[in-house]
Amino acid sequence: MSPRPRSPRHKGLPPNLYANNGGESFKYRRPDTGAWHGMGTDRHKAVQAAKQLNSLLMGGTDLVSGVMGGTQTLYSFLDTYEREILPPRELAKATLALYKVRAKQIKAAFGDQPIDQITIRHIAEMLDGMTARGANQTRALLVDVFNHAASKGLCPDNPAASTIPKIEKKTRKRHTIEGLKAIREASPPWLQNAIDLALITAQRRGDVLSMKFSDVHDGGLHVIQSKTEKASDAGWIKFALTKELAAVISRCRDDIASPFLIHRKPERKKQSQARGKEHWTKVEERFLTRAFKDARDAAGCYSKWTEAEQPGFHEVRALSLHLYKRAGKDGQRIAGHTTEGMTRNYQKDHNDIIWSEVVADLDIKEISG
Repeated sequence: MSPRPRSPRHKGLPPNLYANNGGESFKYRRPDTGAWHGMGTDRHKAVQAAKQLNSLLMGGTDLVSGVMGGTQTLYSFLDTYEREILPPRELAKATLALYKVRAKQIKAAFGDQPIDQITIRHIAEMLDGMTARGANQTRALLVDVFNHAASKGLCPDNPAASTIPKIEKKTRKRHTIEGLKAIREASPPWLQNAIDLALITAQRRGDVLSMKFSDVHDGGLHVIQSKTEKASDAGWIKFALTKELAAVISRCRDDIASPFLIHRKPERKKQSQARGKEHWTKVEERFLTRAFKDARDAAGCYSKWTEAEQPGFHEVRALSLHLYKRAGKDGQRIAGHTTEGMTRNYQKDHNDIIWSEVVADLDIKEISG
């Protein structure tokens, strides 16, 4: 595959030489250290100097690439990675969305730099400018990308693997019963239903939003957890229709015709948004996150906590597990953690699914009223 063409601003310049200040001057990036050096305003002198530096620092790579048709860039290999390597993994939509964000940052950082010239220092400098969580997510992606690139002979080793993950300090606090009750009271009906479902089933945001009325059959609510459906077998759960769960599902029924338990009528239905959704009433994960934050801010229940400490919708799951444990119930199994039956699913390659049957009977009246 031919490398990604240089941008029009840098076209015609040798590798590692870049136009600067709108084309008024030039700068050179050392391929071995990533350090930048000013090259003046004379284009001819800058080009000649860059070629000479490349011959010393790149070990003749320029001549080889001229014969072989170019060296593949990290930018172009990321496109190959996204097109050929990711699809067979059948990743969740949220995981793919996160990949796109990190891949965009990587492309912006390295541009058309040849993949076999990216060093540990290059990657370390990029990660140093990110938060601990962002750096670790980006590092994990780069490690996998370079593993595949090295396996194809595109680079001699994996420079990302030699960097050290950052320590992530969790600052977000857990919900209190009083706090979540106040948030629920400040929420619109559809968000109240989402909170109740998350409390009684201990499921993640995406799985709560994917629950459909058609999933309620044969005496239970059937949930296939999107995060673990393809990667493991802890996510095939049948929730028995207890009076507590049935009451929550009943509250989800209203005058809006929707296949989803959690649904809403948008203030403005845009055609572009409607085309990208399974149904126009479906609530997207990002919208749920924003709506929950708005309700939390309106409730003012955690006003003494910093923004980083404020719990979101994700922490409803943690409170649910805590309440199940307090009531002497098996919250871990309800959450979808691995069971012997789920292990058998894996061994049988899902040809004959064995649902993990659990009883979601948490009394949530102290929060829902």
